[in-house]
Amino acid sequence: MTREATPAQNVLALFQSLRLTPPRLILSPPSQPRRASVALILRMKPAPELVFEGHEPEGYTGPVIPADEFGVGLSYDDFLRLDWVNHPNTTPELLFIRRAPSAAPTNGGHHKWSSHVAFPGGRQEPADESALYTALRETWEEIGVDLAESDYVQVGRLDEREITTSLGKRLLMILSPFVFLQTSPISPTPELQASEVSTVHWIPLASLTPPFEQEQWTHIEIDISTRLSPRNQLIRWALRGLVGKMQFGCIMLPDQPDHVAEGFDLNMDFEEPPEGGSGSWVDASGKRMLRLWGLSLGMTLDLVAHSPGGTDSSLIVPRARSGSRSTNGGSPDRSTTIFGPKTPVTVQSSFDQHWFPTEKSDLGSSPKSTAGGNVATVVQEPKTKRKHSIQIVDTRRRGVGPGVTAVFPRFSYPDVNFWIWVFGRRYRQVVKGWEDSVRGPDKAADRRTNWSGAALSTFYTAVRHALVVSIIVRALAALGGVAGLTWWLFKHFSKTASEL
Repeated sequence: MTREATPAQNVLALFQSLRLTPPRLILSPPSQPRRASVALILRMKPAPELVFEGHEPEGYTGPVIPADEFGVGLSYDDFLRLDWVNHPNTTPELLFIRRAPSAAPTNGGHHKWSSHVAFPGGRQEPADESALYTALRETWEEIGVDLAESDYVQVGRLDEREITTSLGKRLLMILSPFVFLQTSPISPTPELQASEVSTVHWIPLASLTPPFEQEQWTHIEIDISTRLSPRNQLIRWALRGLVGKMQFGCIMLPDQPDHVAEGFDLNMDFEEPPEGGSGSWVDASGKRMLRLWGLSLGMTLDLVAHSPGGTDSSLIVPRARSGSRSTNGGSPDRSTTIFGPKTPVTVQSSFDQHWFPTEKSDLGSSPKSTAGGNVATVVQEPKTKRKHSIQIVDTRRRGVGPGVTAVFPRFSYPDVNFWIWVFGRRYRQVVKGWEDSVRGPDKAADRRTNWSGAALSTFYTAVRHALVVSIIVRALAALGGVAGLTWWLFKHFSKTASEL
């Protein structure tokens, strides 16, 4: 009997793809040893009609799920085969936090991450024994959730990312994302550190998986002039007029927190930082929304790219099909044969002078994908409390979806975007090589390439060149305009003087 896969089976396929993909670990260059870690925590929210032992409503006399079937302490694959987990109304959700709004201005402006939507995590301390330990410690400190307990299991990790300044000129730190699964139907109540976190949100994974509805995917404007010249108002005004604003893609999500920090007022008026980019927003109808963008959006898209169909979906639903998107994300195409996580691959930072392949043929040389065929899911009716296997049909690797370039900004001035395209040939080659490395044959050279760092470096190199050209063109146009006006005034007054 063949039927549509449940959300739990899609999550299992996502985890299998994640564990089959060797994560890229970036070596810190000598010039910047700073690192940070974050935790991406998923849970399976039970169907509303399910009742669990010890959590029965008052007066309830119906069937309950006993405690020994909760799944606490199970491996992720055993947990995702439990009956209650595979209920069609059980919902996979991903945890986000909203950073606390800044209490006071910093250096003449509000804190850069004020009200930003993010994952729990933070900087690595000298006493931390590993990047994983940093993720565990920071999660405990910020939201009071102990990921080392039996209620949680680490599933894998995503590729590390480089965090840079606004134009990618300087490396700030390297970020290590870890993925965890809550193996319990009952989520512990977080204890939020009010100075760091204002709210916790569990967002359905389906809301974070492309394609997005037209009204859900939008952009957020960042005033780059406030970062290039934070103190000089005149220079900021000039830069704003010359280069405009950066526009980052973002997902609009309902602002419906599951937990609120003590003392935080949900009805407060959120003040946008001077450069823009707050995670809190009020739309035209007055409805409060969350804006997921930047690194948090990038890591989210990295994760869902491992889901079935994650590499083939378009980023936005075409207008003709808006409102008709599928919610199941396709059928899993991975076997439930349990594989251990692949050995991480160490790559060099894009800020190391030897980071990139020297031979031109090394880039984008992977042949076009020959993987094809339809993916089918075969689910047998269970004879036990756990679901049977999902049969593998296609071995195509996942991990790079339509959001590869979604986190890179555009500019509000069309001519700046044009010059970015002119200077972006190398960047487009990197992105093509990155995509081909996923869809084509698995090559050791591709696994050793820091694709995200290469894309970041080549893109912002094109941006810097484009901004220089745009500023020069605008300056020449302004000088030409002033010269033309001066010549016209001179001719006008000369003619007037001759008539007198």
